[in-house]
Amino acid sequence: MGAVVTKDVPPYAIVCGNPARVIRYRFSDDVIHRLEKICWWNYSLKKIDGLANFADNVEEFIKKAEDSG
Repeated sequence: MGAVVTKDVPPYAIVCGNPARVIRYRFSDDVIHRLEKICWWNYSLKKIDGLANFADNVEEFIKKAEDSG
């Protein structure tokens, strides 16, 4: 069970198979673009903790992150 990944996987893609192939994306193109634009992975742990309440709603997470600068 699992996937054999032999190439780069696009951001937020879900892959499966041998060799791995993209079966779908977790988010729309617009949401993926906005997530990449805010670079949330560079946030401090303190900032991530402040946004954790919005983790279940990606649109709200992005909005709060954009508003907080």
